[in-house]
Amino acid sequence: MSLFYLLDKNVIRKAISGLVKIGAELAISAEERDSLVLVYQARRFGASLFMTPESFHVLQHIPDRPPEVDLILEAVQVIRPGRYFKRWARRLRKHSFTREDAKVLSLGTFGTDKVGSFLGVDTIVTLDLALINHYNGQFDLLQSRLEAMVAQLPEPYCYACLPNVMSPSQLFRFWH
Repeated sequence: MSLFYLLDKNVIRKAISGLVKIGAELAISAEERDSLVLVYQARRFGASLFMTPESFHVLQHIPDRPPEVDLILEAVQVIRPGRYFKRWARRLRKHSFTREDAKVLSLGTFGTDKVGSFLGVDTIVTLDLALINHYNGQFDLLQSRLEAMVAQLPEPYCYACLPNVMSPSQLFRFWH
């Protein structure tokens, strides 16, 4: 069974800054370390890592892109919005999620790859503790809303389920 992780922009940013600092023989922060360990360990376990199209676009257009960015671009694929992505994002906005957070959460539920080989991810990995807490506090309500929505959808969308939302350090504890 494959594991699919969607890394938010801050995890991507911290992984890149950690690589840059390591290359310059500088000390890295705990968030940079956790983000790098996440990328390394997830790949070692055979998990698939994804980033949002927005993160990919930003990384692609960095002038004089450092090689550390290319390492992340090689390790992390781009998730694509699947059918019903917009509908679910609108519903998430009604639960006080920011536009950006609703998009990430909706990609975690209705995202896929270029060929549509999967639907949604197992876990969204973020450094945004406010998002994690708000999502977990609303989880049961969101679960009910999603179940009501997918009950009316055709396959494979009727199988959509909510992802976990965790920080890298929470995910490490889950792995052990």
